[in-house]
Amino acid sequence: LMSGRPDPEDLKSITASLLLPFIAMASCQTGEETTDAEMRVYCAYSLPAVILLFGGTNWENDGLKQCFLDLVGNTKNNSHGAGAEGQDGGAGGPTDAANGNIGPPLPVKRCLASSVHAVAHMLGPDVVSKDPAFLAAFEKAFLRDPDEAIRLNVLKNLASFLGSLTPGDGPGRRNAYLPMLHSIIMGEDVLGAAKRRSASNPGVLNWRQRDAVARVLPDLIVLYEANLNREFMWPVLKTLLTDSVSAVRENAGWSVPVLLRAYANGSAGNEKQTSAWISEVTVWLRETFLDEFCGGDDGTSSSFRMNRTSSSRRLKKQMTSTEGAFSKRQGYCRILAAVALATRMGEGDLLDSGSLASLPNNGVGGMPSTPIDPYGKMSTYERDRFRSILLRDLLPPALEMAVDCVANVRLTLTKCLKVLPLDIRRESHVEEVLSTLEEEVMTWDVGDMPLNDANPGGILGGVAGSLSGDPPDAKAMGGSDTGGVIMTSTMSAC
Repeated sequence: LMSGRPDPEDLKSITASLLLPFIAMASCQTGEETTDAEMRVYCAYSLPAVILLFGGTNWENDGLKQCFLDLVGNTKNNSHGAGAEGQDGGAGGPTDAANGNIGPPLPVKRCLASSVHAVAHMLGPDVVSKDPAFLAAFEKAFLRDPDEAIRLNVLKNLASFLGSLTPGDGPGRRNAYLPMLHSIIMGEDVLGAAKRRSASNPGVLNWRQRDAVARVLPDLIVLYEANLNREFMWPVLKTLLTDSVSAVRENAGWSVPVLLRAYANGSAGNEKQTSAWISEVTVWLRETFLDEFCGGDDGTSSSFRMNRTSSSRRLKKQMTSTEGAFSKRQGYCRILAAVALATRMGEGDLLDSGSLASLPNNGVGGMPSTPIDPYGKMSTYERDRFRSILLRDLLPPALEMAVDCVANVRLTLTKCLKVLPLDIRRESHVEEVLSTLEEEVMTWDVGDMPLNDANPGGILGGVAGSLSGDPPDAKAMGGSDTGGVIMTSTMSAC
């Protein structure tokens, strides 16, 4: 970020004529509240560019650090950075009874909340990790702010901010913030607000915060070791996967393969622990989405438990068909598709050795010092592990849905099976089910609905292929225009 610096003489001229007036905008007192608020907004909007111009390593001597703290309400008389508490959404924050300071205008903090992660990267991990005032402002003035728009802007770039911190334990380091982040995300203001209805801020709905967490969760998982993900990220993911809003559930599903990959790499030297952690995820998915009872630690094999419950579940599906039940089965198919697509990333161009630890690493504890792609190319070991997860744990209950009483579930399953890796699709039991489902789809007549779209809305990514050609004409099949039963994708085959 700091490459291509301007000429030192130009910087001197800018410093002498423009820097001090710019910094003064953060705390100007003209006597007109509207004018003061507008000046602060202009200052907050331009602050990241000014920091980039002068360089982040010396921002305290340049006066830009105090400019930032003044904008967030952390003035000299308010060293604890709690100036955001109690804002009511007006043009300016209320008076702090403890010290008489006026809180910053909400547009200022909303602007800074969208750029604080960029400021952190400009400063660099060495500066950020050793600056308690900046870190306290991030926590108290942004993450814990009562305004939903501010929290939403921070959540969208949370992984980027954490990536700017030095990996490892200790004050100012990345792991030190994980318990606090878990508490805030699981608290009543974010995930805990799923069932709460409030008109205090109608511009931002509660579900959008949960959706922001679901979207950023894959980037958060790759920043931490497997044991920390299991302790802090897995509970968050379970909450998101059972959210009341379908968009949140669908976006959360993309974190499942990332978590499984972290487990597979994080306990590479302990096969028993790796299998136990992966089994914990797959068993929970079946119990939650398919209402399976997968037993406890009684030594009963997973396949036996599935066979033991399959007949009762099939009987239940044939007898009843509630919206909640079939939407959960569709959700299970989408998660299976996400795992399958993650397995195919970099298909034909696999890494020779691989795990998160094999990537360029300047951090500690084997974790990268900068964020990495959660859907990067898989190593041979990772792909073999995912193939085992698909064939042994996730696919068997999904294949039973070939006789599901809801047509939409069978359609979702068909699209899911089409994106499986080729070697798995060629397994005899998978190929047989897929062939049967494709033949059924060919008989459907649903007007203008494209049944051959294996990637509706783009939710399955770019590698999802088309399902099949157009359904054959009825006359070409030897039938008539009016003969037979025309079944739509929303009809039940019970």
